[in-house]
Amino acid sequence: MINKDRVRTMTRLAIYEEGQGVADDKMNGYFKNDYIVGHMVGSFVSGTIACLLIVFVYCCYYYDTLMLRLFENDLGDLVKTFLTLYAAFMIFFLAVSFFVYFWRYNATSGRIERYNRRLNHLKESYEKEDKHADNRI
Repeated sequence: MINKDRVRTMTRLAIYEEGQGVADDKMNGYFKNDYIVGHMVGSFVSGTIACLLIVFVYCCYYYDTLMLRLFENDLGDLVKTFLTLYAAFMIFFLAVSFFVYFWRYNATSGRIERYNRRLNHLKESYEKEDKHADNRI
């Protein structure tokens, strides 16, 4: 006799394993702090590259003004402004990155816990069936 509850559980488990389970399994190999810090380092590098590209575009657009300031030795205020904007951007960007990766890790932990509960439910179902079959004999 086919147990419909067991079939539903196995189907849900298979769908999870083939879909989101692949990515969750990779993430599950990390401790929470290692996962977050590793991605924060990547975010820092990405943010720095983005800021450098913005500075490059700014320098290309205002080339003549920058050359005049360079010859007049008046780049101090501009550099301070760029560094202040860079620091503000990086603080904001890293804070957003922290919360995104923190949320992703927690969401993955919840999905893995739900997966494990379903596996335990399936295992208990088979154990009950085995006990019932042993009692019949």
